[in-house]
Amino acid sequence: MTAKPTRPRPTRIQAIDIFRGLSILEVVSHHVLGFSIRYAEVGSNLHAFLIFMNRTLHFAVPAFLFMTAVVFTQAAVLKPFNVKRFYWGRIKKSLMPYVIWTVLYGVYKIYAFGGDLLDWQKWLFWLQYGKGYYHLYFLLIALQFYALFPLFVPLWKRKERHFWRVVIISFVLQIAIYLINKETDIVHFRYPATMVWWYIPALALGMYFGSRYREFEWAWRNYRLYIFIGAAAGYAFYLPLAFNAMIGLQVNNYQYNIAHWIFTTSFALMLFGLAHSFARAPEWFKGPLAFLGKHSLQIYLIHPVLLDGFKKLGYPDSTILFVLTFVAYIVLALLIPLGLAYGIRNTRLSVWLFGR
Repeated sequence: MTAKPTRPRPTRIQAIDIFRGLSILEVVSHHVLGFSIRYAEVGSNLHAFLIFMNRTLHFAVPAFLFMTAVVFTQAAVLKPFNVKRFYWGRIKKSLMPYVIWTVLYGVYKIYAFGGDLLDWQKWLFWLQYGKGYYHLYFLLIALQFYALFPLFVPLWKRKERHFWRVVIISFVLQIAIYLINKETDIVHFRYPATMVWWYIPALALGMYFGSRYREFEWAWRNYRLYIFIGAAAGYAFYLPLAFNAMIGLQVNNYQYNIAHWIFTTSFALMLFGLAHSFARAPEWFKGPLAFLGKHSLQIYLIHPVLLDGFKKLGYPDSTILFVLTFVAYIVLALLIPLGLAYGIRNTRLSVWLFGR
C-alpha cells in the first residue's frame, strides 16, 4: 500500500450509512433467526439452514465497533481534538441513552418476566455489564471505547503506520488478553463479550483506516479480491466450529475465539468495501440502505420488544409459510422501529432516547 489516491471521494458519508444499513439488516436477521431455530424440527434441513444462517450472521457487534472507530478516528485526525468536548458529547449522546434504555428495558423485563423493581443490586449489575436486555451490551462496549479513545488519538495522528503491523499487533494483543483472562488470576472478565478488550482487531483496523481513509478506498479498488479471499478463509475457519457449538457438540474454546476474531474482522473489512461499491449504485438500491443506516441505532434499540411478540406468535408448520413468516418478521422488525424513530425525529424525546 504505497501509492494513494489524491482525489477525494464524494461517497464517504453515504458509504458509512450504507455500511450501517447492511449491519442493521444483519442484526435484525440474526436476532430473528435466534428464536426461529427453536420452531423448526430438529434434524430437518430447515433447522440446519437456520443454524447455518444464524452463525453466518454473527458479526454485527465487531462490525459496528469497527465503523465507530473509523468515524471517530477520522474526525479526530482531521481537526484539533478537544478531549473535554469529546467526553461531554459522549455523555449526552451515548451514556444518557444507555442509562435510559437500561431503565426502560429493566422495567419491561421485570413486568414481563417477574422480579423486584427496587432491587438496586440487580439494576447495578445490569448497568455494569450491559444486561438490561440482551442487546444493550453493545452500548456498554461503545462507552468503554469512548472512555479510552483520547489515549489513542496521538498514536493515529502519526504518519508511520503499517497495515500488517497493526494487524499482527492487534491479534497478538487479543490472544494475550484471552490467555491472561483464561489461564491466570491477573484479571478475569466476568462477561468477556461485554468488554472492549474482546474486540481489539476490529477496533484497531477501524482506527487505522479512519486515520487514513483514502488508503482503504485505494486498497478496495486494487485489492478487493484479496479481501474477499481473507473473509472467505476466516468464514471457513469459523463456521464449522460455530455450527458444532450451536448443535451442542464440544468445541475448543481457544480455536473458536480465534476463528471468531478473524471471521468478524475480515467480514467488517469486506462489508466496508461493499458499502463503498454500493455507494456508486443506483439510488433505488443504495437509498434505502443508507436510510436504514441513518436510523440503525433506533432500530437496534427498539426491535427486541417486537421480537418478543413474534416469539409468542410462533410459526406455521408449512416450510414455505415458515420462510414467508420469517421474512415478514424481519421486515416488521425493521419498519416499525424505523417509523417510530422517524415520527419523533428532531424532537427532544429523540435526543434523550437516541442521542440525536
